[in-house]
Amino acid sequence: MNLSTQAVGRAGEFQAAAIFEQHGIVTTHVDIHGVDLWVQTPSGRRMTVQVKTTQKSVIRNKHVQPNYTFQIRMRETSMADVYCLLALDVGLFRLFSGPEFRINTKTKHLPVSALTKEAMAEDIKRYLY
Repeated sequence: MNLSTQAVGRAGEFQAAAIFEQHGIVTTHVDIHGVDLWVQTPSGRRMTVQVKTTQKSVIRNKHVQPNYTFQIRMRETSMADVYCLLALDVGLFRLFSGPEFRINTKTKHLPVSALTKEAMAEDIKRYLY
């Protein structure tokens, strides 16, 4: 199934919100340029989250590990406190703080090996607790 870019993005936003909620993080979906979710951590801290979603990994060269590629425009990197890069096919994401994320160029690549349940759980504890 080939989803539109908007449908992929929306699916990622709701998948991220569901995972956050399972970890005790209250989420509110918002339609504000550069921010997709408002979250409240178990400690009461409130933050904004921008979710960037891709459908599946891509093998660009048979000698290189497959990567997930996320399309990112630099003007999108100035708003959110936390950036969530989510892969729909595996239901996993990685989180980055605003300052970490802003050093990026136009596209972000994550190797398939970077997306694990353990890494995702560590990121949630690091950024959202």
